[in-house]
Amino acid sequence: MPIKKISQKIRDIRRLNKILRILGKHGFGFVVQRLHLENYTIGKGIIKNRVFRYFADTQESRAVRLRKVLEELGPTFIKFGQILSVRPDLIPLDLCEELSKLQDRVPPFPYEDVKKQIKDSFGKLPEELFSFFDPVPFAAASLGQVHKAQLPTGEHVVIKVQRPNLNTIITTDMDILYTFAQLADRYMPDIRVLNPTIIVDEFSKVITKEIDFTYEAHNMDKFRKNFKDNKTVHIPKVYWDYTKPRALTTEEIKGIRLNEYLLQSHTAEEKRAVAVNGANAVLQQIFIDGFFHADPHPGNIFVLPDNVSAFIDFGIVGRLDEDTRHAIIILLIAVSKKNITGIIKALEMLEAIEEECPTRDLKNDINEFLERYYDIPLKQIEVPTMLHQTIDLMKRHKLKIPPQFHLLFKTFATIDGVARQLDPEFNSIIHTKPFVEKLVHERYDPKRIFKDIEMYSTELFDILKYIPKDTFEILRKIKRGSLKIEFEHQGLSKFIAEMDKSSNRVSFSLVISALIIGSSLIIMANKGPLVYGFPVLGILGFIFAGILGMGLAIGILKSGRL
Repeated sequence: MPIKKISQKIRDIRRLNKILRILGKHGFGFVVQRLHLENYTIGKGIIKNRVFRYFADTQESRAVRLRKVLEELGPTFIKFGQILSVRPDLIPLDLCEELSKLQDRVPPFPYEDVKKQIKDSFGKLPEELFSFFDPVPFAAASLGQVHKAQLPTGEHVVIKVQRPNLNTIITTDMDILYTFAQLADRYMPDIRVLNPTIIVDEFSKVITKEIDFTYEAHNMDKFRKNFKDNKTVHIPKVYWDYTKPRALTTEEIKGIRLNEYLLQSHTAEEKRAVAVNGANAVLQQIFIDGFFHADPHPGNIFVLPDNVSAFIDFGIVGRLDEDTRHAIIILLIAVSKKNITGIIKALEMLEAIEEECPTRDLKNDINEFLERYYDIPLKQIEVPTMLHQTIDLMKRHKLKIPPQFHLLFKTFATIDGVARQLDPEFNSIIHTKPFVEKLVHERYDPKRIFKDIEMYSTELFDILKYIPKDTFEILRKIKRGSLKIEFEHQGLSKFIAEMDKSSNRVSFSLVISALIIGSSLIIMANKGPLVYGFPVLGILGFIFAGILGMGLAIGILKSGRL
């Protein structure tokens, strides 16, 4: 085994032992037992005693304890919990709500490590690169920490520096998460249906992007472009000459963080303006741009003069392509008109309905859901409650929720909650209506229709061009008798194998029956060599038939099919 793999294996074992101790500390010893994790550690007996010791002593709910476990385990598991918090199709809603509280505020790392990261990224020390660099960070999180600085050109900036050895930590933790997923697939049938390995695969892609700070920088640039003409929203500028995968330099936002703003005394009009500007910004991102900030909580929003909203932290974003937004429009129009058939059509466009899904029961439940809200004034509708009930309905009918919808639901619920803290009378549905109407208008605008016709006319022309040629070729082959049709069967191989087994058993049974009948005839004829007065061939026939019969019976019993 290569030295690198050996050292990685040692790190995995050390980290796994630590994880098991933390699981035991917070009362999750049963997880270790069900996954047989003690078999993968050093000091099996010690681990076993530790992980089961605390389970009966804790008084906190399982959701709270799990959040504390993830926070204590560090960057990878905090991010994993944050991703799970937007997947109500995978975990219960109460657990989603608790995991959404995950905090990644951790102690800062030493300035010597900061200097090394910057030196490795830019070839210069901070004091050589910037005219001023504050060695004391003003914020620290699981992936990095943020320092204030000033460029030689005079601009005040903030630089986010990645934690040292983060790649090594995440590689080790991902190895362990894959191990957990494989063991869950093997030993926990109730978890197996969620495809844990696929979930870890998806998470691996997300965290790989997030630890490359240039990914976040590109997101910021795109948001800045989308809002370049908007006077109520501000997106920080990226300084690309001072940005690398492990260091991100952006404009310093000089405003009040929203979670601090909420604690200060401001007029109702000012708070209402902040709520409207922030909500409109997110609604534009969702319905107009199809590219939205997926974590707009109060810590990621600043309030600037004139009630302008400034967004930061663009590591997690959501995307809605044009087809998805078109399906959402059809869905919203159908809901507003109480058109059940239209709702089903929109769900089919979103590929949410499985072929085997009984649509009659689904239609009844959708109708009941609409009846519950149809005559209620918009201002009385609680958006988080409605979203939770929507998710429950989708889970009950095993509808496939498109991945970006998880982020969309969370974003919509988050901004609704933030806006209501600022203005208790705020209603997200009322504010959503103009954006939907604009989309509908654009969808059926004559210019848009002609543009679509122009776009699809080329494809239609190609089809019309080749139809006569292909038709002539088919007719020519039919005339010559050389037309061949190939097809590929799906799922027949298993059926053929089962039929083969069945026919073999029937043939085997016939052979055994023939031996028994033949042996009986020989014994009745009483011919040939005798042993104790019985023909030898008859006795041998019975013995051989008995052996074959026992073998056939054992094979049938082992297959579990009598």
